[in-house]
Amino acid sequence: MLEREPVPRIPPVEQVQIDVRDIPGASTMELLFRVMEHRPQLARHSLALLQAAMREGTVEPELKELLAIRVSQVNNCFY
Repeated sequence: MLEREPVPRIPPVEQVQIDVRDIPGASTMELLFRVMEHRPQLARHSLALLQAAMREGTVEPELKELLAIRVSQVNNCFY
């Protein structure tokens, strides 16, 4: 079975204000953030929430990343 790139219903923005490629853990969600760029304030707040959830706290970021991957697998979701 061939894996296809997900196609969003809302076209992604080409010129983005937030570059997520350099943020650990966010690069796999580049398409999501490009779609969110239609609402830049929402994109910034969502990115801040992602960074707080995945990079702060007492659980190691690597373990959080593994958990995110496993949750996406269980839900047959592209990650």
